[in-house]
Amino acid sequence: MSEVLPVAPAITIRAETLLADPDTCKFTVNQTVYPGGPFFFDSKERAAGSPLVERLFALPGVANVLVTGNVVTVGKQPSASWSEHRASWSELKSAIGTAIRTQLLTGVPTILDTPGNRSFTGVLTSTRDRRSGKYEVRVALKRDCEATIIPSGEKLTLAQGDGVVVTQALGGSFTVRTERGYLVRVAALDADALGLESAAEEAAPMEAGPFSLEKVIEKLKTVFDPEIPVNVVDLGLIYVCEAHPLAAGGHRVEIKMSMTAPGCGMGDVLKADACRKVQGVAGVTEVDIEIVWEPAWDQSRMSEAAKLQLGLF
Repeated sequence: MSEVLPVAPAITIRAETLLADPDTCKFTVNQTVYPGGPFFFDSKERAAGSPLVERLFALPGVANVLVTGNVVTVGKQPSASWSEHRASWSELKSAIGTAIRTQLLTGVPTILDTPGNRSFTGVLTSTRDRRSGKYEVRVALKRDCEATIIPSGEKLTLAQGDGVVVTQALGGSFTVRTERGYLVRVAALDADALGLESAAEEAAPMEAGPFSLEKVIEKLKTVFDPEIPVNVVDLGLIYVCEAHPLAAGGHRVEIKMSMTAPGCGMGDVLKADACRKVQGVAGVTEVDIEIVWEPAWDQSRMSEAAKLQLGLF
């Protein structure tokens, strides 16, 4: 029996109960859940440190989890009859789909510190907020590094050996909570201080091909709010994005963007992110980004995809 679970448009998950074993269901995702594999977990103890698998074992009835590439196979506690199989899967499938989707939206890897991936050797523990269900990964800093306090924008130096909690890893940067309770942003170039690998390029390489404003928008979609796992385009923070051809060749891109709260100190940080990424678009010669506060941002500016992502519908 196969069905498509209702998730955000960007993430689709197909759930299929195996005929040969009705206590096992395969969830195929349209993007990589975790590269490589297979990784098999047969207990909550073995799942410790792997955020997605911990989420799944927190669901009643889950007995084992197999993760490989873009497929998550979940086995549940045996049922006495076929009617019990159907009844138990009816709610569990939806909960599993939600867990997979939620974990992917955080940007934090689904499996940490496994034999096949030693990039996260700084990981100490993984915990779950019982109220929000959000998973957080605790790491020990491998070296001193600079961070930006959210939302004030002030600079702060984190010391080697300090424990921090990674709450978001999107767009190449990281949002972490310090031992003193500060929420701060760590840049991509300091990923190694967290014991993580950066997916961001050190410099934005110039792309090949003709210029198009659509390419600029796509680049802006890789810039994320440090507190919310949604990009600035879908959040509705981009008020104006225009391109003007230059006499000497190339284009000048002019952007007006806002923040989710008046006077937010993260404006310069997101502005720098956006500028660096847009400069890598083919045909872009100049980039001018202005932070504006009028009209004030509100949730009505968010895309439907963002509202679905954040559960606002």
